[in-house]
Amino acid sequence: PSHSSCLIEETPQMYNDVVKPYIQSIVEGGKSLNWIYNIIDGKKEQERLLVNTDTFIINIDTKWRSHPDAFKTPREEWYQHKCVEDLYCLGIIKQRNITTVRDLNQNHVPILKSMKDEGLSMIEKVYGVSRDQIRVFVHYHPQFYHFHVHFTRLQNEIGAVVERGHLVSDIIQNLELDGDFYQKRTISYKLKVSSPLYLMLQNSSGHNATGNAKVLSTTKTTTTATTTAARTTATTTA
Repeated sequence: PSHSSCLIEETPQMYNDVVKPYIQSIVEGGKSLNWIYNIIDGKKEQERLLVNTDTFIINIDTKWRSHPDAFKTPREEWYQHKCVEDLYCLGIIKQRNITTVRDLNQNHVPILKSMKDEGLSMIEKVYGVSRDQIRVFVHYHPQFYHFHVHFTRLQNEIGAVVERGHLVSDIIQNLELDGDFYQKRTISYKLKVSSPLYLMLQNSSGHNATGNAKVLSTTKTTTTATTTAARTTATTTA
């Protein structure tokens, strides 16, 4: 059978040679992140704003579709509203040159701790949901390349797949152990074979004459090409 996705094992070399330039081309492309900058600057979605500090904001995520109308429903009525079963909030860092977890180092630990703690406290105060019921995590790769953090109920598994999610508590601990942890480690994630990034990774390994990359590729019939620094393994899930 054909495969629509595969598991990428992205080494630091793969990231620096292929993935980082790909991300930079998107960020520097102009309009792709204007909508998030408008939210950070207070030009959009002010009615969804829950926390606003010098370094980050926390908003009601647009995925939380059952949330009461923020314009019409007083905030005191949000407390233990039936919608909290679907709780989904989004923390957005204000600094503009942090695209993913790969850009984090020991200097970002205080911001991560503050966002996590203030987000959990706000959720408990505004929605009446205790912090031990909230999952705080990031995606790699994220939906958009400006660093952000997801707050969801434990029973809400949207976006919480193991090959994409990274708990913020784990990220903090890793950075405290090694400030350059995410510049050094290999990170695995699922990637659609139709994505531009997958094609770039394939082309990069296919033209590598030094034998420094390893890619297991998938097409309608699975083919493999091997070298040594990175690997993608075909899966049968979309």
